[in-house]
Parts: sequence; C-alpha cells; structure tokens
Amino acid sequence: MFFSLLVSGNAKENVLYRRLSCKPMAFDPQLWRILGMTENLQAPLGLRAGGAYTLYGVPLYEGSIATSEWSEDGLLNASRGCLVEAEACIKSNHHLRSDDAFMELGEAFNLSIQKSVPNTAWNFWKERLIHRVLKGERNQAMSIAETRIAARDSGGFIIGGQTFYQLSQRQLKSHTASIG
Repeated sequence: MFFSLLVSGNAKENVLYRRLSCKPMAFDPQLWRILGMTENLQAPLGLRAGGAYTLYGVPLYEGSIATSEWSEDGLLNASRGCLVEAEACIKSNHHLRSDDAFMELGEAFNLSIQKSVPNTAWNFWKERLIHRVLKGERNQAMSIAETRIAARDSGGFIIGGQTFYQLSQRQLKSHTASIG
C-alpha cells in the first residue's frame, strides 16, 4: 500500500492542513501501462503522491492542526504532529494491506461522496477497472470500459485523443488477441 501525507499551510490563520491517503502500490503502474507511460515506472515514488498522471487515492483522514506560531520551530512542531497522527492512523488501519481491503474502503468513500455531492465528476471507476485487470478478470474490466465509454466518461485522462477507458479497451483487446 502506498500512503501519502500531503501537508499545506495558511500563514494568516497559523494552520496546517493535512490529508493522509492510500492506494495499492500496483495501481499507478497499471494506470501508466494503460496510458502508455511506462517511463513513469522508473520515477521516484514521490510521483505517486501528486503526479498529474496518477490515481488520487482514498483519504484515511483530512483536517487541520493549529500552529502556535508561524515560525520554523512552530511549523516543525506542527509538522511532527501531522506525522505522529499519520503514523497512528496507518497503524490503526493495519487491515489495509490488500487490494481487496482498499477496494472496500474506496467503495465506502465513493458512496459517501456520491451522497454528499450528487453531481460530482469524481468516481471510482478507474480503480474498479484496474483492480479487475490486476485480478486477471479481463471480461469484467472490458465491461467497465465499455460502460464508461458509453457514458462518455474520460476517466480524467485523454492521451492522443483517446480516453482512459478507450485506451483500457484497446489494451484489453490486444492482450486477448495475443492469448488467442
């Protein structure tokens, strides 16, 4: 599992905002294979945290922490607090060690987003498709791709005029042809 802690700040309010998220280590490499960006496989792990061509990850927690003062010492102490919280959260979520456990968490997060923001453009279909591909369930992955193409969902990525789902479909078809 890849855990990412992103911290940003607001100097006027003396507050650090933090977001801890996770995703399976195998998901971004599969995304890059689909998108034809295999050079990203050699990139530093930090690319997975906030790269333009990565999956978002599911938040384990988000929030803010006040700093006593906006200074080097104040920011170091608040940052340490963020790290301690992140470590405790990761330990308390020790069950998140498999793709299936991540998918359960992701489905719950997806449902909560859909309920709170009914017209959101965000969805969990890319992760569902990639999960099926990694499990060797190519027919289910193809079905997801076809359904999302029919829904005119780009999957958030368009490469060479092709959406994520069109690229997925092409890769799945070529893999099936090479087997048969």
